[in-house]
Amino acid sequence: MTLYRLLPLLPVLCFGFLLAACESPLKKVTYPDLRFSHLPEIHLNVARIEIVEQYRSPLRAPNVEHALPLAPAQAMRNWAKDRLRAMGTSGQAKFIIIDASVRIEKLHKKEGFEAMFTLDQAARYGARLEAKLEIVTAGGLGRGFASATATRQRTMPEEVSINERDDALYRFIEAAAKDFDRGMTANINRHLAPFKRAP
Repeated sequence: MTLYRLLPLLPVLCFGFLLAACESPLKKVTYPDLRFSHLPEIHLNVARIEIVEQYRSPLRAPNVEHALPLAPAQAMRNWAKDRLRAMGTSGQAKFIIIDASVRIEKLHKKEGFEAMFTLDQAARYGARLEAKLEIVTAGGLGRGFASATATRQRTMPEEVSINERDDALYRFIEAAAKDFDRGMTANINRHLAPFKRAP
């Protein structure tokens, strides 16, 4: 086919290329697993540590923790694995995840003339991380527990890209997990000092 005969087809070909470019999917962003191994270990005078996930996500709205780039429950499991160490010869500790939920609430948007000049916050996310560390020594001779709860909220503006939203939600849960770390560490030092063991 000569170049002369191709000329009428150029607009169609260009439109096809543009359409293909518009339909190219967003590059999927991967996020690192949140770890706490850079922090000092908490040595407990027990023979073993069990992680119990008591919280069960309903896997439906308004709960969205199962769809986040960083699940709160995973962050809390990692905390227990990285920071708690069994250094005794008897007894046990249980790290119980009581709540690891994130709920979304749709927010009211402005309407009419005002809406043309306002970027509304479209949704509010609320996270709650709650856990308890129980300790039972050999023969039931001693018991103790410490608990901590971390809650955070943040809003999300409308018209944000999927990658922007996921990045914001990852940082949101990361901040909540760090709040939990500070609270649980302080309460272990306050309430479980007799059950701690020097390195």
